[in-house]
Parts: sequence; C-alpha cells; structure tokens
Amino acid sequence: MRSLALLALLAACGGRQAQADRETQMFACKDRAVNYTVTGHMAGAELGVQMDCIEMGPRIKRWKVDAKGTRTEDARSMTPAEFDDVWAQIAGVGWENLKDCTNGTDGKNDPQYKWAIKDDQNANSFECKSTSVPFPYNSLVDPLDVAAQRSGKQLGDDEPAELKKYDKKDKQK
Repeated sequence: MRSLALLALLAACGGRQAQADRETQMFACKDRAVNYTVTGHMAGAELGVQMDCIEMGPRIKRWKVDAKGTRTEDARSMTPAEFDDVWAQIAGVGWENLKDCTNGTDGKNDPQYKWAIKDDQNANSFECKSTSVPFPYNSLVDPLDVAAQRSGKQLGDDEPAELKKYDKKDKQK
C-alpha cells in the first residue's frame, strides 16, 4: 500500500517535471515568423494569425476586425516544442517557393488572403483571392488556426447585434 502511494506521488511529480522540461528546453528562434491575413471575409473585415519568436519567445496572436473597425485580439505564449511542431508543418509546404496562387476562385467579392513568412535564411510573401483557400495554401492556414484556437477562448462575439434582439424575443415567450 505504501509503495503504491509512493509510486503515485512520483508519477505526479514526473508529469509536472516533464512539462517543465518541455517548456524550458533550448530553443533556437532563427528569426522565424509567419502570418496570414484575410480581408473581405464573411467573419470580419479582417482576420489574421501571426506566429513568431522574435520579441518575447515563441508566441501566437490572432485578431479580428469587424465591419465597424473594432479590433479584437488575443495572444498567448507557446512552448518551444509546440512552436517547432507548427513550424515543421509550415516548412513542409515549401513556403519559400510559393507565389501568388493561380487556383483560387478570384471572384470580384472573394476574400483576399495574404501571407508573409520568414526565417534567418529566406523571406516570402504571396496572396490568393478565393472563397476557400486552395491547396497548398490551406496547409499554411490550418496549422496556424489550430494552434491559435488552443487558447480555448472564442475571439470576440460571433453573433451580430441585430440578431441578438431575436434571442431576447425568444426568451420572453
């Protein structure tokens, strides 16, 4: 019984120590930064996600600007391992060789996606006008969106004020 309690205590401490080790591991920033912005999207006048490690260590930031120009954003730090994992997905796309897309829908009112990516050896920026992000450009957006959503919080209020009045009417019935 006593050995079981000791084993449980060691396992609990080991888990915390493993997390601390992951968070304090050696990290080489290499001036890596990636961001994308979308203008003219149905979710907002501008949306964006930026991941970098240049100023304050690994971090990710996301933002949304509504039709009235109100900007909502949040940011969080990332562990070096999490940053490197997302960066490996970005690097796997071959961002250094991408140009403006030619396989987007390119409609007059379609959202405009813009990327800027750099590290200590390369820098690149490119665009795509499309209702949905085509391959391989979606492989840049998806890992950033997933990492940005790990905060667990919703960015701003997704229900327009003009629709909220209907919520109040439904509750009164």
